[in-house]
Amino acid sequence: MQTDNTMANTSLKDQISLYPKEGGAIVFVNDTGEYLQVNEIGRIILDGLMHGKTVEDCMNAIAEEYQTDRQIIVRDTERFLADIGKHVRL
Repeated sequence: MQTDNTMANTSLKDQISLYPKEGGAIVFVNDTGEYLQVNEIGRIILDGLMHGKTVEDCMNAIAEEYQTDRQIIVRDTERFLADIGKHVRL
């Protein structure tokens, strides 16, 4: 997975609605009517992608916020994108 490409942010904005809440967010998938719950990391990633940021930008924001090992951030981001990709087109 390339982490420096910009995702289709306009498309993502059309696909989901993001409702931040304590500890993360609720994601409403417009096409299917599904509600998904994501943690704070997922919220940072989805919010960033919806606002035109790259995956790399999102990982940098996570690294700044949580001061954790970069390999863990990359691994967790890739897993999150694979999981959310089952529900929306990234």
